[in-house]
Order: sequence, then C-alpha cells, then structure tokens
Amino acid sequence: MTSNDLMILAPVLFPIITGFALFSRPIFEDRHVYVGVMTFLTAIITFFSAFMTNNDLIVLWKITGTLSIAFRMDYPARAFSCLVAFIWPLVTLYAFEYLRRRPPVDRFYAFFLSVFGILIGVSCAANLLTLYLFYELMTFMTLPLVMHSQQREAIRATVSYLLYSLLGATLALGGFFFFQVYGVSMEFTPGGVLDIAKITAGKNENMILIVTFLTLIGFGAKAGLVPLHAWLPTAHPVAPTPASAVLSGLITKAGVIAMFRVIYYVVGADFLRGTWVQYAIIIMALLTIFTGSMMAFIEKHLKKRIAWSSVSQVSYVVFAMMLLNSDGISGAVLQIASHAMSKSCLFLGAGVVIYFTLEGANYHYADQLRGVGKELPITMTCFGLASLSLIGLPITGGFSAKWYMCLGALKILNFNLGIAGIIILMISALLTAGYLLPIVTDAFFPGNDFDYSSVPSIKLSWNMKIPLLLLSAGAVLTGLFAGEIIKFVNEKLITTLL
Repeated sequence: MTSNDLMILAPVLFPIITGFALFSRPIFEDRHVYVGVMTFLTAIITFFSAFMTNNDLIVLWKITGTLSIAFRMDYPARAFSCLVAFIWPLVTLYAFEYLRRRPPVDRFYAFFLSVFGILIGVSCAANLLTLYLFYELMTFMTLPLVMHSQQREAIRATVSYLLYSLLGATLALGGFFFFQVYGVSMEFTPGGVLDIAKITAGKNENMILIVTFLTLIGFGAKAGLVPLHAWLPTAHPVAPTPASAVLSGLITKAGVIAMFRVIYYVVGADFLRGTWVQYAIIIMALLTIFTGSMMAFIEKHLKKRIAWSSVSQVSYVVFAMMLLNSDGISGAVLQIASHAMSKSCLFLGAGVVIYFTLEGANYHYADQLRGVGKELPITMTCFGLASLSLIGLPITGGFSAKWYMCLGALKILNFNLGIAGIIILMISALLTAGYLLPIVTDAFFPGNDFDYSSVPSIKLSWNMKIPLLLLSAGAVLTGLFAGEIIKFVNEKLITTLL
C-alpha cells in the first residue's frame, strides 16, 4: 500500500478506530482532550488528503472480480469532505460545553467521532457497493446519537428513523443489482456506466428508468424527500443539539451525495434528461420544499421548526440536481455548502437557548425567545445571519444558490415545470422569512412592555461562541465568494458530467 493510498484511507479509518477506542480504557483521563485532538487530527488529515492526493482508485478489499470496497478522492469527494472537516470540529467544540449537562458523554463521543469517518467514506466511495455499505453504517452509527437521552420520545423517534432508513436502503439496494447487470463497470464514472447498447437491444429502457426512480427515492429517504420524510422532524428535535446540527447540516447530505452519484456517475444525465423520472423527482422535490416550509411556518417548537426547515431546504438540492444542466449543478453545490453551515448554526443557536433557559428539555418554543437578544447578542446575531442565508438574502450563500437554481429551471425541456419550480422557490423563501425572522426580531425587539428582568443572566463560553461565529460567517462568505465556487464547479465537475 502506497503513501497515497494511506492518505485517502486515513480520513475514513482513523476517526472510526479512535472513536471505538473510547469504549475501552481512555487514552487520556480527560475525554474532551482525547476527542478534541482526534477530531482536529481527522480534519487536518482530511484537508491534506483532499489537496495532496491524486484522483487514484484505492481498493481496500476485492470481494470478487467485479465487487470491491474502494475509494477515490475525486472532486465531489474533495469538496464535500472539506465541508465536513470544517463543520465537524466546530460542532465537537460546542458539544464539550453542551453535553456537560446531558450525560453519558463517553458513548456519544464514541459514535460521534466514528460517524465523522463514515461520512467521509460516503463521500469518497468509488463504487455503488462501497457507497451503500457506508450509507448503511451511517444509519446504524447515528441511532445512538438520536436516542442519547433514552427518553420515550427519543426511542420512538429512533425507531422511526431506523424504519424509514431501512425502507429507503432496501429500495436503493434493488438498483444496485440492476446497475451491475446493465453497467459496463461498477466504478463511478462521470457521465454514467450504463451499457446503452445492451439496454436498447433488450428494450429495457423503461425498466431501467423505474429502477433509477426507486433507487433515487430510496436514497432520498436520508435527505427527507417526500414521502419518506417523516423521520426527520421527529428525530432531529429529540437528539442532543450537536447531533441535530450534523444530522441536519451534513448527514442529510449523505442522501444527496448518493443521489448525485446515481444521477451523474451511474445512470448519466443524458439518459435521464427529458424522461418521466426527471420530472417526477423534480415534482417530488418541489412538493417537499413547499410541505417543509408550510410545516415549519406553523410549527411552534423551535427545534421542530428548524427540522421542518431542513426537510424543505435539503430538497432544494434535489431539485437543482435534477435540472440536469450546468446552472442546476452550480446551484446544488452552493446550496449544499450554505445550508450545511446555516442549518448547523441555527441548531447550535437554538441549543444555546435551550441549554441556559430550559435545562433538561428536548425543545423550546419559538415564541418564548422574546428579549433573549439582550443576554445572547452573539448567539441571536449569528442565528439571524444564518436565517438570512436560508431565506436567500443577496450576498449570502443561500441567495447565490437560489439564483443559479432559477437560471437552471428556465433551461429545462419542460418550461412550464421550470416556471412552477421558480414560483415554489419564491413562496418557500417568503415562508422561510415568516418562520425565522420573527424569532430574531422578538429576541432583539420584544416591545416596550417587555420585562427584561424575566430573562436570566447568561454568560456564554467561548467554545459555544466560536462555532456560531464561524458557521454564520461561512454562510455569508459562501455567497461573497460564490464566483470562485462556480469557477471550480465549471472546471472540475460540469465539463465531465454534462
């Protein structure tokens, strides 16, 4: 095994091994030191691997002549791995303070650190078998995070999460067998691997379309795509806030990454463009966007409101990907980055309020945040910046993402569906403003009759402030430097995928 191989495998295996080591005798007496060092090292290794390795195929285990566990640090893997490596240490730093009141911490950190590596494995998977393996591992390794409190509602949410994930994985598994038979290779290849001559000769085009549709629905379960979305607003609110942040900001993206691989690296955009599968997934994504926005608008529980928002916002990415054009891909990449940072920031901000004002609760009511801006100005300012990005205010990452989505929507073959998509995006933006901005305005401007003495005095530690500041800044900088991101997408992705 070469040094290049080790550099690609290290970000995947190192956090998994060090995470499981927490179940044994601790290397350091202070678990925070151990977890912090291992998380930081994993992030450094991931960045080093992303920037210093070549686009080589690394086979970890060859099962048969055609099946193998293999990894490749290609450009989509590099981009998503770096995003994970930026956010994960910040959430871990936040967790050190937050989990002081919510034991047991050893078990949480063991699984939390392991999931870091598994998510890198999902992004770096070089074939559908490896992707499916790490996709399933991620489901089972995140279950303890969801049921951390071991309360009845947490256990119920965990069972729901498991059932929906298994149903989605079962649908995706069916696609694996068909793609193996009708593909010229099992490795992810830009433009797709389908043997078009074989499919055409057997008149199996519609069968492959049906299989592709079911596979996308299956992987879409992790992304909260209707109709397999109900687990998300149930599981996220009961999980500890650090887990909610990565579940919503990053782990839902595992479903998006899997769908992206199937669309552009297995089936191919040319095979899907103009088919009923493209239009059906777009319609489902738009339905999810509208449903999530409406449910968030009427929801009163703060974490549930943010969770419903995730249902809506993640499907923006699905919508953009299925446009199957360059602007759609650009919008999808920008939305992944901006949403990951914005939504992580929102959950961490909500967690600060819960931590200091409603100890032991799993959620807080959105209308109970009047006046908290006086004691938590940094928290609520960061919350506000992240909200503006989700709404799509100019200069933020959310605005740039939605701009390119609208451009892409105008270029699809079904023009009426594209116009409908733009209308839904605009309605969703208004609803997003309606369920996020009142939280911020009430926090800073509660009214002349508000009794500020009812707000407890709060001293926020820096390991909670730093993640909020960096994540909210990232949501804005994604928009300010959108041109550089689009340049990367055009040069490294679009030229090979379309």
